Amino acid sequence: MKRLGIGLGLLALPLLEIALLIRAGQKLGLWPVMAIIIGTGILGIAVLVRQRFAVVSGVMNAVNEGKPPLAPVLNGAFLVLAGGLLFSPGLICDAAGLLLLVPPIRRLVARWTVARLLQDAEIHVSTHGEGGLAPGERDGGPIIEGEFERLGDRRIAPDRNGGRKR
Repeated sequence: MKRLGIGLGLLALPLLEIALLIRAGQKLGLWPVMAIIIGTGILGIAVLVRQRFAVVSGVMNAVNEGKPPLAPVLNGAFLVLAGGLLFSPGLICDAAGLLLLVPPIRRLVARWTVARLLQDAEIHVSTHGEGGLAPGERDGGPIIEGEFERLGDRRIAPDRNGGRKR
């Protein structure tokens, strides 16, 4: 039932966008509406370009500080979504994109999204004994026996032809 609602919403959105653009064109005129569409498209591109490396650096900073990187990932994801919505032509998507550029609204939407995802998720936690695994115990999985040789330990000397040999 959820999928049907989402599908109908995705079908209705372009129709609503076109109807709103026609109505806005009648009320404001062609050129002001064109300026709004082009301006928000440029703003959307600017947001997307700015977010290119911001997500990665935010995640790295969080990991370096020992914090979980969920907040920077969600922040960056919603900023990228905002840029995409602003870039797409249409006043409804532009309004949604502009709202996602406001940090308190973006955090509220991120919290709501995570809560919805966790509501549908199944989490299983298992422990092994009272104190976890004893020293020398393994936590399942196959044991693969073999021999290895460290290649970096060998000395490499040049041969007579100028190449290298071992």
